[in-house]
Amino acid sequence: MKLLSKEFIDEKKRELVRDESKWKLFQCACVISLLGLISLIMSVVNLLTRQGSFTWVTLGFGIACAIDLLLLNCKGTVAKVAIGLFAVELTGLFFYFIITGIPDGFSVLWTAMLPTFGLLMFGMRNGTVLSLIMLAVLCFFFWIPFGQGLLLYRYSPTFLMRFPLLYIVFFIAALLLERMREAAYLALKESREKYEYLCYHDAMTGLYNRFWFQSIVSDSENHHIQPAAVAILDIDNFKFINDNFGHPNGDIVIKELGQTIEDTLRGSGELCRWGGDEFLILFHTDIDADTVCKRIVDEVRSKEFVFDGERFGTTLSVGIVLSQNGSTDDIRS
Repeated sequence: MKLLSKEFIDEKKRELVRDESKWKLFQCACVISLLGLISLIMSVVNLLTRQGSFTWVTLGFGIACAIDLLLLNCKGTVAKVAIGLFAVELTGLFFYFIITGIPDGFSVLWTAMLPTFGLLMFGMRNGTVLSLIMLAVLCFFFWIPFGQGLLLYRYSPTFLMRFPLLYIVFFIAALLLERMREAAYLALKESREKYEYLCYHDAMTGLYNRFWFQSIVSDSENHHIQPAAVAILDIDNFKFINDNFGHPNGDIVIKELGQTIEDTLRGSGELCRWGGDEFLILFHTDIDADTVCKRIVDEVRSKEFVFDGERFGTTLSVGIVLSQNGSTDDIRS
């Protein structure tokens, strides 16, 4: 029942939108499933109408689509192989349609679907190449006398002349639709990235914020984090700075000290603004957190500020807790 719940489905939708590679695989799976289902339905129709070898061709393509779907589920290199196999199978099927014309010249009409599905599955560049190859094949068989001699079905002269032109129209329409779909997807992706940045970063300092830290703690496995230590850093006598030099200058102190702490960390931990004049460091590597924090305290002590002609410095107070077993339970404690 959980697999059919609205919450589960909505979460899977969000996951697809967040991960571009999964989204592309999902699109490929939809196309392969649709064409495979159509092929199996047509196999039944062909069997009932006694189309002979045509029945086995469509049935074979339907089975091949099912195999491609199983391979696609393996992801990675195997999934890429599955997509390549599908392209070869689809092209071979369309060659068969063009040459045989079974039944009564109708099957060749399916080739008009190639631009739409090709661009959706293989992207703008590869989909365009595949569509142009099919256009060249159509022009060869329909417009070149030698190619016409290879056809097993006698198409009418009007059909031979007009169908490649119809294919070109479908190709141009597919290009326009793919451009619009791609633009919409990129706009959505950009909006999501901006939202995530604003959601997880402090507006004033640009550092991670408290919400980011809480999301890390609640989902540490997906972030592959095993905390070694957590440190809270507090700017000493910050109220004195605000009262004597004003809140805008107090903001400058917070921003510059945040940058100083981040530069001193040198990637040995994740820094976030905990709130007000407090910062938090999550050490998730095997390092000496105590030594790093002492180095940070020394760097901050050596830093000077000048406001209204008055020069002054500040210091940090630090509290550290070491993780005993690399669990986020230690962080909560």
